[in-house]
Amino acid sequence: MTKAINFPPSPLDENLTDATVRGFAEDIQICNFIESACAVCGLLSYKSEMSRLADANIDSTLLIPDTPVTRAERQTVTDPIKPLSGPVLLPQCDDVCKTCLEELSEGKMPPDGLANGLWIGEVPPVLQNLSWTEKMLISRVKHNICTVKVHVSGMSKMKANVVSHSLPMPKIYHALPPPRDDLDEVLAFMYIGPNVPTYKEFKRTPMLVRRNKVKEALEWLKLNHEDYADLDISYENLDAYPEDEPPVVVNYTMSMATNKDSESTAVNDTEEDEGVEDGDCPFVVHGLTGTYLEHLGKVRPYEITARAV
Repeated sequence: MTKAINFPPSPLDENLTDATVRGFAEDIQICNFIESACAVCGLLSYKSEMSRLADANIDSTLLIPDTPVTRAERQTVTDPIKPLSGPVLLPQCDDVCKTCLEELSEGKMPPDGLANGLWIGEVPPVLQNLSWTEKMLISRVKHNICTVKVHVSGMSKMKANVVSHSLPMPKIYHALPPPRDDLDEVLAFMYIGPNVPTYKEFKRTPMLVRRNKVKEALEWLKLNHEDYADLDISYENLDAYPEDEPPVVVNYTMSMATNKDSESTAVNDTEEDEGVEDGDCPFVVHGLTGTYLEHLGKVRPYEITARAV
């Protein structure tokens, strides 16, 4: 038989109330939510659950693979190709997560360890802060067709989104950047707003190309990425890209309407428009894969894009 429970329960006494409040306050301390990257695998874990790598009793030679997986950065073509020395660890990280520590303590290589063929190195400055279009220009393989839609409301708030779906046959380039005409096959640009866009609007979108930025990125990749070693850098193609306007046709549609999507607007959203009035325009990438494409059936690529946009 179950024991009878008195209901309603008696009021909380001061001791239980105090213990409950103190326990809640301790649980929501900021130290319980701080995350840190593991030096061995690079994954984020709660810092309170991690250990100092310097204090851990582990064999660091486990993190030196027999087959080199790292590569020292080269500055010129005369620099030798050689791996980094020492254990494969994430730079500027001093902690190790519980999972990696347990594996290393047992004399095993952690499955998620960077030394287990997962090292990619730090992103160099020349590959940082690239625009969407610049990233497409330095990619050797084009897997997707992308349509960028920028919508400016009558109140001058700008937002953008990118619709992307896979190509029937990926394009592989032996020379980069590709000819400007080739970019029209994988990238389209729609601009909706009250006025015809000028350079002032274009520079806020992810569509402009900085030729020097693309040049430096390709030269670094050719020196340091094994898949770019045989790449031909076409400076002639690069010079054909403008810097003050998008490299593809701008499909402009005049509209004074709001840029909010009524179907995805929350009932408590009282803003008239979405986006920002100044600075870089934020954008969201929507990928069309799997079930959605199967639902569309056999249609041409431009029909897929038209339905999604």
